Amino acid sequence: MKWSSLHATALGLLLAVPALAGSRESAYRARELIGPDVWARVVRLEDAPVEGSVRPSELHGLVVEFADVLWLYTEYDGTQNLSQQRGRVAADKANLGELLHAADPALRQYTIEPEAAEPIGESVIPPNGCFLSCLVRWRELRQTEHPPKHARLIACFPPEDRSAGHMLLEYRRGLSRYIFDPDQPTKLIRLPWFSTDEPLAVAGRVLKERWPEPPVRATSLDLNPPRHRASINHLIANSGHPAPPRS
Repeated sequence: MKWSSLHATALGLLLAVPALAGSRESAYRARELIGPDVWARVVRLEDAPVEGSVRPSELHGLVVEFADVLWLYTEYDGTQNLSQQRGRVAADKANLGELLHAADPALRQYTIEPEAAEPIGESVIPPNGCFLSCLVRWRELRQTEHPPKHARLIACFPPEDRSAGHMLLEYRRGLSRYIFDPDQPTKLIRLPWFSTDEPLAVAGRVLKERWPEPPVRATSLDLNPPRHRASINHLIANSGHPAPPRS
């Protein structure tokens, strides 16, 4: 996934579906997964040829509104923010073409596709869907009897240049802090009480047993409603087995 500076840094995740399922199916599967209460649109994208790219000349993605930010998910690149400021989604939706091109100059044109006529089927996370996993988990947490009062997304990146990043969800219950890692969705990760709030340190602690080298960069996005418009960094995340993303 990518998170650019909202500027936000983008993030992406590979979970549950080990191979590319076809970008159209993945986009509609992602739409169904996040539920009807979340604004989202499946888009058909025209992609300019780029040497070394695995993307076809035409692909599908999902534009999502979450945390006062517009995001773009594709099965090839995971998720990245399109908005450069929070709280401007109405204007961003009206300016979607320019935002898509700014996020990735190879994306030349887009067309909004119709809603699916019937359910896709079994709910699974599509390829490179760590952001989607965090969104779904945050929705589940908010529906519990005692929902967390504070949460944030953490995007983190390995040392290799152009390697995909990963997205984590941190939330608090009382004085305790927890991490949801989409690569370990059933594991309850509790941070020690003395842990710093610094995103890079948090990501390094969570991923130290799985990543051969610690992340070298991390950024976060508070999920509490912002009191004012704020710029955000660019986020990109993929799974614990990252593949090189497009820049």
